[in-house]
Amino acid sequence: MTAQIANSHRSLQKKELKILMVFSRLNDFKHEIYDGFMNEIEGKATVDLYIHQFSTQNAFHFEKVIKEKINQYDYFAFMLHANCPNEDFLKTVNSIPTGKLILLEKRNEFIRGNYACVYQDFEQDIYEALFKAKEAIMKYSTINCIIQEHYANAYFVIEGLKKFAKEHQLQYNIYSEVEENTIRSKEAYLILSERYLAETLMCCQHKKMKVGEDIGIVSYNETPIKEILSGGITVVATDHFQLGKNAADLILSGKKEHIRNPFVFIRRNSL
Repeated sequence: MTAQIANSHRSLQKKELKILMVFSRLNDFKHEIYDGFMNEIEGKATVDLYIHQFSTQNAFHFEKVIKEKINQYDYFAFMLHANCPNEDFLKTVNSIPTGKLILLEKRNEFIRGNYACVYQDFEQDIYEALFKAKEAIMKYSTINCIIQEHYANAYFVIEGLKKFAKEHQLQYNIYSEVEENTIRSKEAYLILSERYLAETLMCCQHKKMKVGEDIGIVSYNETPIKEILSGGITVVATDHFQLGKNAADLILSGKKEHIRNPFVFIRRNSL
């Protein structure tokens, strides 16, 4: 850390830090990020949460809000919606001094300057998680990925799965929906949505397939219900709580680092 940055950060710490967290929407995973962030930052800063739906129509309003708040906050923690931020949104984010900016979940090559970031490496995360499950996956002849077409990081997830499959001489298929003939015995499935998981399990029930024996299932992202569903669903997931903690640590330390967030593999009966 340079003397200038260190002195600047110490001067900020003399007063209570004010932080604005910006999410496109709230869901269970963003709540975990927020909880991890607040767990680490509690008593050391004031944190406000701003929910903004990123769309082309809202770009002007977003710019107006950020301009009004630019001098009110010491840090802006953004989780940008990967599908949407266009030139107008990126221009607004780039108008924030990089010393005040921290990105959550994903790095963005269009954000200029030396900003802080806690990110997921979607391709490498999937590859490493499947590698950890190699022994169980190799029971099956094929590995399939069932993924939403509109999923922002679909390309990277698919590349990670393809890399694993090619290295281990496994056949692979990519599907964007669950149909009767999609679900086959003696094959493994990486499933990236709750709806697709439910449809897959219903299909297994209809075909009288035993999950973990006739078919292998790995679900993306952890939820409490997956601990008990069908005797336990194997999961790969980023640690959202830790992502929030890491972001708070970067702010409190004043560091402008890019930190890869931990990714976990939880083995249960479905594989």
